[in-house]
Amino acid sequence: MLINIRKNLVKLIFNLCLIYSFIHFIFPSFALERNESWKDVLKKASGQTIYFHAWGGAKNINSYIKWAAGEVKKKYNITVKHVKVSDTANVVAKILSEKNVKKNNNGSVDLVWINGENFSLMKNNNLLLSEKWIFNLPNAKFLDFSNDPSLLNDFGIPTDGMEMPWGVSQLNFYYDTKYINSPPRSALELKNYIIKNKGRFTFPQPPDFVGTSFLKQILIELIADKNLLKLKYVAQQHEKELDTLWQWLDEVTPHLWRRGKNYPSNYLAITELVAEREIDLGMAFNIAHASNSISEGKLSNSVRSYIHDKGTLANVHFVAIPYNSSNKTASKVFANFLISPEAQIKKQNKDFWGDPSVISINKLSQKWKNKFSTLPRGLATLTNEDLRMKLEEPHPSWVKVIEDKWIKKYGSSN
Repeated sequence: MLINIRKNLVKLIFNLCLIYSFIHFIFPSFALERNESWKDVLKKASGQTIYFHAWGGAKNINSYIKWAAGEVKKKYNITVKHVKVSDTANVVAKILSEKNVKKNNNGSVDLVWINGENFSLMKNNNLLLSEKWIFNLPNAKFLDFSNDPSLLNDFGIPTDGMEMPWGVSQLNFYYDTKYINSPPRSALELKNYIIKNKGRFTFPQPPDFVGTSFLKQILIELIADKNLLKLKYVAQQHEKELDTLWQWLDEVTPHLWRRGKNYPSNYLAITELVAEREIDLGMAFNIAHASNSISEGKLSNSVRSYIHDKGTLANVHFVAIPYNSSNKTASKVFANFLISPEAQIKKQNKDFWGDPSVISINKLSQKWKNKFSTLPRGLATLTNEDLRMKLEEPHPSWVKVIEDKWIKKYGSSN
């Protein structure tokens, strides 16, 4: 009996040693293999050139992309060509055209800065790299996908791992405190302000992104049932829901800058009008825009930002790889760099871009936590607490309807 107990004990110890050996040696080998696979990715990407199609209308954003391209060139020997675009819809159209002529490889677009309706169009037309590639990037560990659903949803459409979150944007307004004590903080207050201060307000001409976003902001504030905006637009069911927006515009349009006969082309043109005192209120989707403009000497030091009392439109913007990208591997490496703490802190820095980071501070080392916490904030940049009231984007199907109907009603003569 004692002999059997000893034999069983020896057998148990032997088995435990085997298990220990398995854990100690096999699992690290898996980790090593995983590290080696990313090394293989870097090796394969070395020497490749990618064409990054991104909006090119702002000097600070262009400078940031140029910096990021330079870093990736130094670190990984990847050349990034910034293809400056004025409307991402044109990029989507180009990729769709390539698909129609069966150019399924060696496409002209390797990586695109995208969100909203353009993402929805690409997803619906199978124009995106379908593998859930974003979760395989090493720096994805800094994104809190579990607790922040906005990182995996683009205007309410699940991203299915096909686009990498790159930054956070929120519609904000700004004014000069020298001339205005208290700006309007709701759609109703704004309507009254416009009527009382003729010619002192305007917005970018849709389909400019900020111009369309402003129309969505007004609609969200006025519509009786906001949940309807989460649904796909169906004309028979939802056309009347837009009446509150058109009624608001009917009342204010004759009192806009240039009587609503002309509109600025984008938010940068709005900044010039504020600086020249032609209008009182500006708007942008970058929360640091007013501060950046002050630093560049375009706006007065007395300019300050604000949002409406019940919140403003907020969304995440992304980068995505088209299904027919010529250099998918190098595009993944560049996307991985864009969400690194190094790239994200520079992007959030007011002196470079001022765009809020998508990475979770809680997932960073203490060193990086300290760096992010000590970032200087611009004179006119709102705090996270100031920006806590956020409004969800409507379903992308509402966007085209709003733009087309606005052009037909108010923009056809411009």
